[in-house]
Amino acid sequence: MELWVLEAQAGSRDAFSALCLHFYPSAISFGVKLCGQLPIAEDATHNALIRLSKTITRLEDPAAINSWIFKLVRWQVLDIIKHESRYQALQPSDLQQVTAMAEDDSLTQAIASLPKIEGQVIHLFYLEGLSAKEIGNVLEIPTGTVKSRLFRARERLKQALVQILEQE
Repeated sequence: MELWVLEAQAGSRDAFSALCLHFYPSAISFGVKLCGQLPIAEDATHNALIRLSKTITRLEDPAAINSWIFKLVRWQVLDIIKHESRYQALQPSDLQQVTAMAEDDSLTQAIASLPKIEGQVIHLFYLEGLSAKEIGNVLEIPTGTVKSRLFRARERLKQALVQILEQE
């Protein structure tokens, strides 16, 4: 991954394409988790990758590419919501669409039922493999806050899983 970043910084289109292909699915998924709407997530991801093409040379640590991309996606989602005034709270019908996009299992349902911020932290930590420090960078919050949100999210996730499994 870091080699692709270095090559892309040196001007390699192939390396940049490889980065985009690698991060595209997880960036879309994170965008949906942020706003609950696939079209906004897709637009934000496209905008983020365009922005990445213009700013990749500023990335000093190639190992930070994960948090860099997720931060770009987050900023783009917030910009789209702000400029287009299309944001709506996540509704149960939206949860079904998000759940259908991912594997249809109890864990996915439980994550989708979490409050927005806790779902974002769980998504980035467990599904994207980011560290608490990287998540803090993406969400622009202190690492300690990430850890406390992870703790609360795990507790709520346990409760949600128990409820879902009891229903089955």
